[in-house]
Amino acid sequence: MGRIVAFLCFALSLSSCFKEPDFALIPVIDFDSINSQIRLDQFAGLTKDSVVVSVHFEDGDGDLGYNEAQKEQAQLSDDFNYLIKPFRKKNGVFTEFEPLIPLSGYFPSLKIDEKPGPIEGMLSYTMEFYHAFSPKFDTLKFEIQLKDSSGNLSNVTESEEIVLNRISAL
Repeated sequence: MGRIVAFLCFALSLSSCFKEPDFALIPVIDFDSINSQIRLDQFAGLTKDSVVVSVHFEDGDGDLGYNEAQKEQAQLSDDFNYLIKPFRKKNGVFTEFEPLIPLSGYFPSLKIDEKPGPIEGMLSYTMEFYHAFSPKFDTLKFEIQLKDSSGNLSNVTESEEIVLNRISAL
């Protein structure tokens, strides 16, 4: 019994040594990675590139993401919280383009308890590009920005470039 009490006292003393991070209330993001996989769409029977972009985030009050009610409201006005600007490389120069379907979207609340407090982590977001609607060897990059549920916009981070539609069939 004495060992358990001693262990608990030791554990509590260690936990008091860790200071809660002091992040800004406005989210801060940094590009981490981008990758793609060629897949077959089972419904349409078409090949596509499934692109995953990952960013590291920090937020002081932890209000990143929408709960279900916030998402329903945001969908009425396309008030996305994961903002993507795509750029296509042509003749060595990247130019922003407007995709047929918006790439921006929604991500759920990142705090399970929804209590205010700092959070940090990695957020991965998937986009799909059908080969039938993309040029061969299409080189893209993306600007990414997050919006918290208070409406604060993070800084903008830029992905590395990625080449899509490298094959015409599986």
